[in-house]
Amino acid sequence: MAETRFWEQTFQEIKWEQLELAGVGCFSQVVKVGDTGLVVKKATPHPIVEDLQPIEKLIYERIGHHPFILRYYGDHHSQEHKGLLSGLVFEYLPGGLLSDNLALSHYPKQRAEWPIQITEALRHIHSKCVIHGDLGCHNILIQQNGSIALADFGGSAIDGSAAKVGYATRYQRPQSLSETLGPATVKQELFALGTVLFEISIGTKLFPDATSRDIRKRFEHRDYPDLSVVTHPNVRRVIRKCWDSEYENAEEVLRDLSKWLNMYYLKPVAN
Repeated sequence: MAETRFWEQTFQEIKWEQLELAGVGCFSQVVKVGDTGLVVKKATPHPIVEDLQPIEKLIYERIGHHPFILRYYGDHHSQEHKGLLSGLVFEYLPGGLLSDNLALSHYPKQRAEWPIQITEALRHIHSKCVIHGDLGCHNILIQQNGSIALADFGGSAIDGSAAKVGYATRYQRPQSLSETLGPATVKQELFALGTVLFEISIGTKLFPDATSRDIRKRFEHRDYPDLSVVTHPNVRRVIRKCWDSEYENAEEVLRDLSKWLNMYYLKPVAN
């Protein structure tokens, strides 16, 4: 990806005081690089989990550029600035996480398009034999135009492998131990999609006051939230079908959303 390494000279000239910590996770930290419009995702040591950046780099290179996936530019290695600029280089999206923008007062005009956008992003990565493995509003960003961008593929599954991470409880499909330990599946991902669509529709988290244990038990008994709070009746149907594992792939979800919402979705990006 040498042709895209437009940032290298800028990174060499950047001053320490221009670096800003933009986010910290279990396995990495994200550093905002001045006013460049870029961030560097740097792996942090973990006592159990291996460095996830090699697989994330491989996945981003495979899925390529997509309008609803965080823009990846390449990897950068430098000992300057105490190594803070060694990692994967991404576009900086100041809109932040979808999980922090769930309130219905946020992005009221663009919100209607989010279900199509996130489902199209899933269709694309699944066509590349990639399953996100931790789909949720905490791993979706808001772009400057108000559209969404799926992000964070560090623990994702590729070519039928097991994911290195798991879904948060609100997005976790009930399954047996063998399923949990086995390869990541599309049906697991589409269950998580159902919860994402639900949270987008109501403007808050699913079962916001329940413990993880309580949510898990409710899901095991198919005791899902009351879907009457979702305004659009056909979106309710899509969410229910996701939770009931009635879809085989994201393309089927896209067809239903496009048909029922009378919206046009992107023609599939060339694989």
